[in-house]
Amino acid sequence: MSTRKFSRVQFNVGATVKIADRQFQGAVENLSMTGMFLVTNEQLTGGEVANITIVLTGTLPEIAVSFTGVVSRITEDGVGFTFEKMDLDSYMHLKNIIAYNIDDAEKVMEEIGHSIDEKFASDK
Repeated sequence: MSTRKFSRVQFNVGATVKIADRQFQGAVENLSMTGMFLVTNEQLTGGEVANITIVLTGTLPEIAVSFTGVVSRITEDGVGFTFEKMDLDSYMHLKNIIAYNIDDAEKVMEEIGHSIDEKFASDK
């Protein structure tokens, strides 16, 4: 049984990752509202904090979607990041990317709504 709270979609786009004093490129393999998997040969350590930017081409102007993420999974093919922070514009772009690339866009909206409900309940 899956423990995922958010749907994951295949989404192939380049990403720039900055960790401390280094910067590298990778290829996004998939995205969810809470994280992504990046195909890269870079050697990272679990728990490292990264600033990640993906640029959506084909729009004028191009749209940059930025996240702060933590290395949460390492495989021989790449690295999984869990998103820690993102600005509102990036959140909205991410929501739209997921909704446009999934078979059931209503499911994404339900997942987001459920997550918001859980957040408010835990803050009480």
